[in-house]
Amino acid sequence: MNIAAQLTKGERTRANIVAAAAQLFWLRNFHGVSVDQVAEVAGVNKATVYRYFSDKSDLALAVVKYHGSFATEMFFAANSDRQVPPQIRLASIIRAIYNTHNCMSDEHGDVFGCPMMGLALELGQELPAVRTEAKVIFDAIERQMTMIAKDAMEQTRGDANPEAIGRTLTQLLHGAHASSRLASDASLVLDAGRAALSLIGFPDTPILLEELSK
Repeated sequence: MNIAAQLTKGERTRANIVAAAAQLFWLRNFHGVSVDQVAEVAGVNKATVYRYFSDKSDLALAVVKYHGSFATEMFFAANSDRQVPPQIRLASIIRAIYNTHNCMSDEHGDVFGCPMMGLALELGQELPAVRTEAKVIFDAIERQMTMIAKDAMEQTRGDANPEAIGRTLTQLLHGAHASSRLASDASLVLDAGRAALSLIGFPDTPILLEELSK
């Protein structure tokens, strides 16, 4: 099903504006981007941007939701099948995050970390709604990590607390984004991933596809 084909012209225009802003805010941060630049990349004029968004802050909130929907679908919903072993689900999530950062590095020569975290840290004080929305998304991710931990603990450590381990797995993901951003090195995501797999009792699980053939 082609979802884009079902959108109205106005919905497509709004979606293009959000996608343009999402990319620019990720690469340059919120305060480093003007509404004029968003309009140019989206292929519209500045007045059109303000037709859909009351101000730049309103656009920032839409961008956080956009990134949240993408991350939830691409990284987590795609790995939510509990018939799949938990270590395979976790490895797949880590691999997808690594590949995203690696592709950004190849294309732009840098690693940009988690776009939602970046906006929440940059705007959390002046735009609390952005931080609140980011927390909603991160809480959903933590629930997914807790489910992986629960399924893993049933196999390896029956006396462990899956909620605490799920929270730690989420914190490892946050740290992976931050450390890879600081070092401009996507491979640090793999280091965090291997630590996460060790935490749930599966340290030898391969992450990269090329490791599967070894």
